[in-house]
Amino acid sequence: MGNNQFYKNKALAILEGKWGKAIIATLIMAIITGGIGEVVSIPFINAPWTGMGVQGIWSLITMPLMWAWTVFFLRIIRNEDIDYGHLLDGYKQFGRILLAEILVTIAVCIGFLLLIVPGIIIALMLSQTDFVLKDDREISAIDAMARSIKLMDGHKVELFWLTLSFIGWAILSLLTLGIGFLLLAPYVETAFAHFYEDLKAEEAKELNA
Repeated sequence: MGNNQFYKNKALAILEGKWGKAIIATLIMAIITGGIGEVVSIPFINAPWTGMGVQGIWSLITMPLMWAWTVFFLRIIRNEDIDYGHLLDGYKQFGRILLAEILVTIAVCIGFLLLIVPGIIIALMLSQTDFVLKDDREISAIDAMARSIKLMDGHKVELFWLTLSFIGWAILSLLTLGIGFLLLAPYVETAFAHFYEDLKAEEAKELNA
């Protein structure tokens, strides 16, 4: 496994010449999940609880899109096809992907309700679930979560510090009224994809030892 700068450098190197597609994919995801989510709730502006319910339903509907956007960056580092049509891949496995996303969200939320630290730990443990689901089209949501936990055994602190290392960039992105996140999000997700690949490589090395 590498250090924070190692994964950041690898992310920047692989994104060279691919920034345009990465940014557009991120913009598509943001417009559909956030922008349209706000629009569909406008008719219920005088009924805030109903509006929140509509937004909640929209969030559920777009969870497979969020999954596909995340694994889009795994495609990038593997030099696979990165046509924007792949952002709809989650809907081809709608039930499995949606169930996994819901279960992960519930688990993390429960962790944060207990205390901040348990929430962070659970989020780190389950952080590889999306990638596992991409690599094994037959694995169930529960088994994908279990595999993520296994992959992250002994590596939670490393991913925590890698995530934390982007805080400065996140603050700068806020100062640009959020526009900077169109650059930051691909940067972060590509670094995370490289981290996953190293987790898999390390696991394979241990199995063959």
